[in-house]
Amino acid sequence: MHIDARRADSYPSPNLRNMDRLIYYNDRIVEAAEAGISPTSPGLLYGWGVFTTLRIYRRCVFAFDRHWDRLSRHAEHCSIKILAGPDEVKGWIDELIALNTTENGRARITVLKGDGGAWRVGQGRESELLIFTAAEPSPAAREAAITISPFRVLPHGRLAGIKRTAMLENLLALEEARSRGFSEAVMVNERGEMVGATAANLFWVEGGHLFTPSLATGCVAGITRGFVSEIARRNNIQVVEGSFPVQRLLDASEVFLSSTAKEISSVISFDIREYNLRQARRTKLINREFQKLIRNARIKS
Repeated sequence: MHIDARRADSYPSPNLRNMDRLIYYNDRIVEAAEAGISPTSPGLLYGWGVFTTLRIYRRCVFAFDRHWDRLSRHAEHCSIKILAGPDEVKGWIDELIALNTTENGRARITVLKGDGGAWRVGQGRESELLIFTAAEPSPAAREAAITISPFRVLPHGRLAGIKRTAMLENLLALEEARSRGFSEAVMVNERGEMVGATAANLFWVEGGHLFTPSLATGCVAGITRGFVSEIARRNNIQVVEGSFPVQRLLDASEVFLSSTAKEISSVISFDIREYNLRQARRTKLINREFQKLIRNARIKS
């Protein structure tokens, strides 16, 4: 039986709530509406900032150390100084989760450049730090219908692979795909190589091996992407990273997306190519093992 997942997965989950009332702004907790970022902030004017989004499971933040490591590297790459350490930031997130009574959901850490550019009003902070949470149930297993985006990624730019606040190309690509009834879009770089989805990393199975675009294509080193590769190798599934044309998705037996928001999301179709999810053994195995990691993290916390 054919299942058209495109419309069903094209809109946010009805269970997704707006962000929680209290946020961390620099060194204090404030009402979200009271966070006053300067209108001349480079983070606001130029999109000069980096961020990471983390999952909250049973009031515990998941994989904080991995997220912090990537956030720190990306901030340094973008000449943004984070004015707090990991222990301090982790404590603030825990405090927010408690105050907002966020059982399950997401937390986002955003660091914005605070002093730079032509528009200045005196001496400002070196950077602005915002942390906010939002309640959301653990993502149910949803099937994605994907297409190719007409927009291209530059793999050699200074910001290639950086998880930054100014990612308008990705938002436009997602909007364009949804306008055609798809739930996600595969981004391709100027060399014709697949990079990933607009808000997720891309994996597919051929001949029993697991394939994914390498970082050299311009993709973001997703946290869940890293877990997927580790799980696959522990289960004797060979992981091949490289530069691949779109044709490879047509030849694949299984395709799935990975991200903090989606966790592991099976792809039911790529344009007119459909996949038999009942036979997606490796996708199911990786998803089961990932759910075990989440459960074990809850216990340890």
